[in-house]
Amino acid sequence: MSAEATKAEAERRARRIVDNWSKAALFTGWIPGASVALGGGDILMIRQVGEAFGIPAFDENAMKAHLGGVFGSAAGMVVGEAIGVVPIIGWAVKSYALHVKADALGKAVIDYFRQRSPLPDGYGETPA
Repeated sequence: MSAEATKAEAERRARRIVDNWSKAALFTGWIPGASVALGGGDILMIRQVGEAFGIPAFDENAMKAHLGGVFGSAAGMVVGEAIGVVPIIGWAVKSYALHVKADALGKAVIDYFRQRSPLPDGYGETPA
């Protein structure tokens, strides 16, 4: 379970998690096959964000359906790997595209879990 006491604290932690994963995609996306490995990283990122919001387990099928548009398709991975075949420019485009995808997915996941979190809001509340 999360150490966060409020949704605001959980959101700050979740944003750090998403930033770290999207930076990892930016700096490693150029490596051949990285889009497949980073796809697995996306699932781990989703779990970490859920845990930050006090939701340690979730129905992965429901998440996939809810975030299907953000995940993209397997064809996107193929296209990403095809772009990566072009040295330097292709590597840069692929890395940036994977970074943008991880960031967009992370923002959608944060919104999803914030709405479902059992934690109190914590926005604008003064300590007792």
